[in-house]
Amino acid sequence: MIDQLPNEGVGFFGAGAESTNMGQGDRTMDTLEIRYTFDFPDGERIEFPLEFDEQDFTVVVAERDSWPEWTALGAHQCSHCPLDVAASPRCPLARALVPVVEATADLVSHTDVRAEAVVPERRIVVDTNVGEALRSLMGLIIPTSGCPHTAYFKPMARFHLPFSSADETLYRVCSMHRLAQRMRAVVGLDEDEAFEGLAQVYADINLVNTHVAERLLEAAGEDSSRSAVALLDVFAQLIPFQFDQALDQLRGLFGAYLR
Repeated sequence: MIDQLPNEGVGFFGAGAESTNMGQGDRTMDTLEIRYTFDFPDGERIEFPLEFDEQDFTVVVAERDSWPEWTALGAHQCSHCPLDVAASPRCPLARALVPVVEATADLVSHTDVRAEAVVPERRIVVDTNVGEALRSLMGLIIPTSGCPHTAYFKPMARFHLPFSSADETLYRVCSMHRLAQRMRAVVGLDEDEAFEGLAQVYADINLVNTHVAERLLEAAGEDSSRSAVALLDVFAQLIPFQFDQALDQLRGLFGAYLR
């Protein structure tokens, strides 16, 4: 079910609500909010209100007195991670996932759930399972977490399509990458017309997902969060190896451009 929300500016709570980023002292920022809600057959409800910096669309993560050990940058640090433990003692991606892991630690991925996502433009409700619902939620958090390797997908996160299918994700990724190449050309950088750069981005994401799964294996007692990362990894492996096949499938839709 999809409900169209009134167009009242950039955010559904008004054009940029004021909030405090606890990680930045007393600094305030304009934010956008996206909210996920999980409703279970037994009446339990879990809500995930997320705020994003309106300027760079990084998810706002509240500071804590203490962090789980699995969030330390040195714990299961990705082999290609460019961050330094001295400058960034916590993995930014792991920090962003802590509220989700804590809220879903007792859930199992195949549990039925009615999931609702409210983005600035619309509200979408689906009957699904916990693993699929978390795949969509984590697919929003991971690109906006501050991880250098997942930041390439931040434009897609800004125009988030909840509960998207593999075909929808493929089309959106390819479209985003092509627009990015045009932006590179405008500022005098080389373009990746053969999509080889996209394949490398996904190879890097594949490695990130592997290490995130190791962190969540340490953190979660059940399989829901790990299952969501596994599903994300399926998407990460899908794009590079099926790109040519996808072009063949989509070519008929682009007949007007090929004449």
